[in-house]
Formats: sequence, structure tokens, C-alpha cells
Amino acid sequence: MTAGGEARERAISRGQHLLSLQETDEQIAQLETEIAALEAALSGDPELERRRDAERAAEAERQGAEERCRGVERELSGVRQRARSLERRLYDGSVRNPQDLLGMQRDLGALKPRLDDLEASLLECMEASESAETVVAGTQVAVAEREAERGSQEAPRRERLAVARSELGDQRAVRAAVAAASEVGDVRIYERVAAHRRPAVVHLERDSCGGCHLPLGIREAIQARSGDGLVQCSNCDRVVVR
Repeated sequence: MTAGGEARERAISRGQHLLSLQETDEQIAQLETEIAALEAALSGDPELERRRDAERAAEAERQGAEERCRGVERELSGVRQRARSLERRLYDGSVRNPQDLLGMQRDLGALKPRLDDLEASLLECMEASESAETVVAGTQVAVAEREAERGSQEAPRRERLAVARSELGDQRAVRAAVAAASEVGDVRIYERVAAHRRPAVVHLERDSCGGCHLPLGIREAIQARSGDGLVQCSNCDRVVVR
């Protein structure tokens, strides 16, 4: 190979090294994102927690409905007992005073609408309790289904997590090797640009930057096409390679 050919090979190599470095960084970022998602899925399940919250809320509603039913039943029992007592005294002959009898009749008459209201309230409470019980049963099924689904996914997720961690270690080793084979100054340029621009290294598109799509200067376009040195777009600062 001639001296010019060797120089050109070195120039092309500089750009290709940075392109390889970028590709490796992209793979590392993808693996890190996947690992974070797998770790989050293994440590917790928002959907499962949502279903458990729904189950707890339904159970609280059921218990509340049952408590209301018990309260109505206690009051209804007391009113019924009062009505029976009045009826017994009214008709067993133990009370003979006409005024007392009239008062007892008025009291008994006032209790009957209250009994009707309490019986209607008890029926409503019982219906609400039955409806709440149905909702509880549905939420329990939903929780059980999600738990089973999560259980079936756990082993594959753990296996994939182990593989992804291994792949991440490999890619980091590849990056270190590529960075070591690149010129220190080139790596610094790439990392500086990559901190603000993604991708930091782009291909030449005709005579334009493949990142911002604005035309390069004539000299920069020729230099990028020939691979003679490292070319940066004067507009977006990206590294432009052939």
C-alpha cells in the first residue's frame, strides 16, 4: 500500500472507530433500559397493586354494607319489640284507662310507618351487601389471575435479566476496546457532541450533514467523502463520516 493509501486508511479508520463507538453505546443504552425494566417488573407490579387496591376497596365497601345492615337490623328489632309490647298491653286488658289506651294506640300507629321504613332500608342494605360481595369476588379473581400471570413470567424475566446483564458486560468491554483503539482526542470530541446531540456521528448525505441536513462547506464535504481527517458539521457540531 502507498503512503497515501495508508494515510487514507488511517483517516477512514478514525471516523469508523467513532461510528463503532456510537453503535456500541446505543446497544449499551438499550440493554440498560431493558435491564431497568426487567428489574422494575421483578420488584413490583403496578397493575397487580391496582387490582389489590380495588379488592381492598371492594372489601371495605362490603364490610360497610354489612355493618349498615346490622345497624338497621338492631333498630328494626328494637322497634318491633316496642310494637309487640304496645300491642300486648293494648289487648291483654292490663290497661283500662281510656286515655292511656288512646295514647298507646297513637304510639303504635306511629311505629308502623317507622317499621315500614326500616324494613325497606334493610332490604336496600341486603341488596347493597350482595352487590358488594359480587364485586369482591370479581376483584379476587382479577388479583388471582394477575398473580398467576406474574408467576408465569417471573422465571423467563429472571433468565432474560441474567442474559442481558452478561450482554451488557460484553458490550462495555467492546466499548473499552474500541475507545482504546481510537485517538484520545477523537473520543473526547465524540463524547462532548454525544452529550448534546444524538446521534453524534452521522453519515454524509450527498454534500450535507446526515444529522441537521444542512450542506457542508465544499472543503468539509470533500474531506468527509475522502476520509481525510475527522470532519465536524459547522452547524450542529456532529462528526460526519462517509
